[in-house]
Amino acid sequence: MQPSPPPLGPVAWHRFATLADASEALAEAVAIRLRALLAAQGSASLAVPGGTTPARFLAALGTRDLAWERVTLLPTDERFVAADDAASNERMMRAQFAPLREGRVRFLSFHDRGSDIEVAAVALASELSTLPPLDLVVSGMGADGHIASLFPGEEASFGAQPDSGVCIATPPGLPPRLSLSPARLVGTGWASLLVSGSEKEAVLKAAPDRASPLPVDLLLDRPQGLDVYWAKE
Repeated sequence: MQPSPPPLGPVAWHRFATLADASEALAEAVAIRLRALLAAQGSASLAVPGGTTPARFLAALGTRDLAWERVTLLPTDERFVAADDAASNERMMRAQFAPLREGRVRFLSFHDRGSDIEVAAVALASELSTLPPLDLVVSGMGADGHIASLFPGEEASFGAQPDSGVCIATPPGLPPRLSLSPARLVGTGWASLLVSGSEKEAVLKAAPDRASPLPVDLLLDRPQGLDVYWAKE
């Protein structure tokens, strides 16, 4: 019998010696929740991050025996580059997550919506508007406290426009990005954070004493709770 998922609540820390151990544990936690959602409502949605840290988690999750054809997968954010560009989150996800690579999961791509990022954001927002709130979100975090493509210093812009589910980020010296909005991320049923190292641990632990909030505080302050999967290295 599969263990029942723990109840929602405040921030819960799950500590591991290695990123491989944390990734395996998170994959099992997500799989348990997906099975419960599929049994209860027939379908489920899952947003996952790009970058290097989530690769092992995605590989581990892809080995789970699930009705992936009833799961909608999407990135938390994406660089505005070609889908096969080395910097593309989708490229990494396809390489690491077998159900996506093999066409066994529904996938909401952030690519192929034209060469104008403003137009692409409107098109993506329109598609997101047809979906219910996300069931599960797995997020990464940068050492600067950014999540998805919500970066420090841009907090004032998050609520400046009516929420469409999508934000445009233009980090200095980097390709522009499309990101799920704070409301989409915070409004998910279950949220988790996968991080490693003492530097990121310190960023999270400093949250109560911060004079100016960081984007990660959006997740830390969720009334529904947050599960932090932290690896020492």
